Amino acid sequence: MSRLRDRMPPANSLIVFEAVARHLSFTKAATELQVSQAAVSRQIQLMESYLGVRLFERHYRAIELTRQGTLMMNAVSMSLGHIAHVSDDIRQQTSSDADIVISSSVSFASYWLMSRIAKFRAEFPNVNVHLVAYAKLRDLSATGLNFAVRFGKGTWEGVSADLMFGNEIFPVCSPRYLEKYGPITGPKDLHDATLLTLSRFDPNWTTWEDWFKVYGSEPNESANRLPFDSYLLLINAAIRGDGVALCGERIAEDLIGNGELVRPFDASLNSDYSFYLLRPADVQLRPMQAHFRDWLLAEARSTTANSDGKIVGADSEDLSEEIL
Repeated sequence: MSRLRDRMPPANSLIVFEAVARHLSFTKAATELQVSQAAVSRQIQLMESYLGVRLFERHYRAIELTRQGTLMMNAVSMSLGHIAHVSDDIRQQTSSDADIVISSSVSFASYWLMSRIAKFRAEFPNVNVHLVAYAKLRDLSATGLNFAVRFGKGTWEGVSADLMFGNEIFPVCSPRYLEKYGPITGPKDLHDATLLTLSRFDPNWTTWEDWFKVYGSEPNESANRLPFDSYLLLINAAIRGDGVALCGERIAEDLIGNGELVRPFDASLNSDYSFYLLRPADVQLRPMQAHFRDWLLAEARSTTANSDGKIVGADSEDLSEEIL
């Protein structure tokens, strides 16, 4: 018998085909697979070229399966589904109940999650908690993740999302920056400050332009800006005393608590996005995993209840007069 590889399209094309056929949409398939629509189109073209038939009829703003496409969809869906179920069974048999794998962004892991995981390990020393830093949301089941912390609106497909906390945004800097350049008592003082910014576009990121619009002033075009291509580098620069950063409350709270950062004055923006704890919707948690979820959500609620950001500049009455 000839090798399977020589008798069937590439495995990656089959996965892409299944997603397109299930959604009947190149765009939705690309979103689910976290690739470009052009990459999806190339895989479908490769598969159609291999088979010598069209698998989809393309219409204006719609596609549908051809007869051959329907035959292939039934076979691919059944085969991939069987492989997925067997994979789940094997993972359940070989993984320990005391194994927990969680992912988050690097910055959230560094400034909030790692300290909580250390606390959990101290309480439950026999539990193995593995922290994986991912920038993009991937298929949790396929990557072996039990949980993921993500920043958004809680509308991800294929996962159960538990709200951890919202995200209040405010300026922060190090005490040494204030010692060197003088106090910052309100938004107008930021015009002459060194502002730390993200150089790449991030739709979830609150910019200094957003900040100044809300607080009724415009930044100086000649204002000193220091750009960074990652949030982690930006916050580290603020800790070093390089400038003033816009920081989320959850990222800042431990740094403010230990004195590495301060809030120079009391003013903030409420983000439209929140932090969520995600888990695969179709996988039942084992007892210790369920306990970890409940424990981490309780830590998040405790964080929210105990948050008291230290303000070193103007009080709220002085600030309100300056803003108005």
